[in-house]
Formats: sequence, C-alpha cells, structure tokens
Amino acid sequence: MASRHKSREIALQGLYQRELVDADLQDILKFDWYDKKIEQEEKEYAADLICGVIENWELIDNKIREHSTSRAIDRISVVNRCILRIGIYGLLFDKNTPYQVVIDEALRLTREFEKEESVQFINGVLDSLYRKESAGR
Repeated sequence: MASRHKSREIALQGLYQRELVDADLQDILKFDWYDKKIEQEEKEYAADLICGVIENWELIDNKIREHSTSRAIDRISVVNRCILRIGIYGLLFDKNTPYQVVIDEALRLTREFEKEESVQFINGVLDSLYRKESAGR
C-alpha cells in the first residue's frame, strides 16, 4: 500500500541531497540512492514534491525568511529547511491536501529526522504562513 508519508520522507532525503551536495535533479529522481522498497505511486508523489520544491525554491525560501522571525534562513538546519520547503510547497500549491495534514506531516517528519525542540519552530513558521495566506484569500 502506497504511503504519502513515505513519499514525503523520500522527498525530504532527495531535497537534502540537492542542498547538501547540489545533486543533479535527474540523479535524484532515479531514486537509486533509496535502498528500501518503494512503490511506483510513492515514487511519483516524491518526485512531484521534489520537482515542485525545486521549481519554486526561491519563492519558498523567501516565505521561510518572511515567517521565520527567530532565525535567519542560513541558521536553520538543512533538514529543517527541507521540511519547511515541503510544508510550504504543500500549503501554497497542493490544493488537494488540507492544510492541517500538510502541517501535521511536516511536524511528523521533524519528530523523525530532527530534535523535538524543532517541532515548535516548524509549526510556528508553517502556521504563520498559513494564517497570512488564508487571510489574503
């Protein structure tokens, strides 16, 4: 059974590679680096997330700068930046996923890949963005 959460985990790992070593997008999308079983549907959703984030990287990073009042973007860990990018992409561009799910999934990824203290930060940035964006509609 395909899992959207697993797709988000894979997307996080792909975006991490992109930022850390400037991995080529085509190499990332081959998923040769992923050593576990991955269903086609999971691969497709992970690829959509990766491509969507990369395509909108500058816009998303500007949103991080705007809504991260306590930390400059270069002071945010690479993992947290990638989680925020996935979350912001979901809030801005994925109209099929409720905002609560987008934020909950980002918090779940944070708990899995970062320290518990990062959860409040990620939640604050995403919640701030959501409130501002939804007020403008």
